[in-house]
Amino acid sequence: MNLGKIREKAIERGLLNPSYGELSVEEAGDLLFSPGFSTAQEVTDLSGRGVGLDVVKSTVESLSGTIEIESEPGRFLRTIIKLPLTLAIIKALLVVADGETLAIPIQAVRENIQVERSQIKTVQQRNVIMLRNEVLPLYDLAESLGFRPLKIDGPLPVIVVEIRGQKVGFVVEDLIGQQEIVIKSIRGILNDIRGIAGATVLGNGTIALIIDNSTLIG
Repeated sequence: MNLGKIREKAIERGLLNPSYGELSVEEAGDLLFSPGFSTAQEVTDLSGRGVGLDVVKSTVESLSGTIEIESEPGRFLRTIIKLPLTLAIIKALLVVADGETLAIPIQAVRENIQVERSQIKTVQQRNVIMLRNEVLPLYDLAESLGFRPLKIDGPLPVIVVEIRGQKVGFVVEDLIGQQEIVIKSIRGILNDIRGIAGATVLGNGTIALIIDNSTLIG
């Protein structure tokens, strides 16, 4: 990391007073993460626009993490990103509803079963089944999220979860399996959608919404 070049660019952009002394590594790192800051001589499609490091910093901080730079001029530069993994990673059951991959936190899941259509009864205009002498309300997971209602022939995959002390079953299109996922918060319009706790990026690059079972049904 060229401290002199960073100091020059910061003075040029009005971020430092010309009389400011030599920069420390920590001060230089803070400047590099400033929005729009770049030491590139030319602007290309890949560099020089000053876009990137500030986005990295804001993303890390949104996960309650920190980012630090260690450097010895002319020898090495090391970037250290620290994330609270115990808070950011959970085990989830991945399912498919209306073609979308969804993640249900595993601590809410009690079991998964196959249900024949002939087993489904209607009580007070609600679908239910008898599970070990217990009445289990059934909900279409896709429909509960505002997706298209499930259309499937044959046995129905059902995920039994516990919501506020009561067991309910969510009918899904398919069951993928368990996986550890990193929780990412959702901002903007999606933040207010009932039944969604966040999102995660799976190993194949697919984005999966994380189900908040406590708010999924009224």
